[in-house]
Amino acid sequence: TAVRLSKASRAPQTPKSGNKDFYKGVTRQAFLPGSRRTGATGQHVRGKAKYRLVDGKVRVYVAPSGDEINFNPVPTPLLPLSTKLAQDQESAVFSKFRKVGGLTPEHFLRVSREYAYALENPEAPTTNVAAQPAWLAARIRLGMMPNPYSTDVAFKADRPVASRAGGAWSRAASLFERK
Repeated sequence: TAVRLSKASRAPQTPKSGNKDFYKGVTRQAFLPGSRRTGATGQHVRGKAKYRLVDGKVRVYVAPSGDEINFNPVPTPLLPLSTKLAQDQESAVFSKFRKVGGLTPEHFLRVSREYAYALENPEAPTTNVAAQPAWLAARIRLGMMPNPYSTDVAFKADRPVASRAGGAWSRAASLFERK
């Protein structure tokens, strides 16, 4: 009876019956919720091949087709510490935050309104062109935005000018094309 009451048993060990440094894990799920049970993908058999896969138990992962991926290399977010940004890239990313107050909502709204007006009215640009922010000029130089002030931009007269009501930003950018 003393052996019967001790912890020595043939039952599988649980986290509660182990020593203080024994960890078995609490949530051992053999399958994802709502899906089939995952586990061994086959069975042991006699013969030359000792293990036979069962197709119904093999895990299948769904991925997008190659056309959706376009076979473009995916840029990795990890860069070496020796990577340096070019001057235009650095000013396009960081110069709008270099001021004491950073990028205020009022300043961003003013600049975006001036830029949208310049896109919709290329023949009459804004009067504050000389005070164009450095980050906006850097984005134009890098090709991240079309340049409404350059001479190689032609206005498409066959399309109507977009109103400011809905989607004006995407439609205003489509009014210009490079020569």
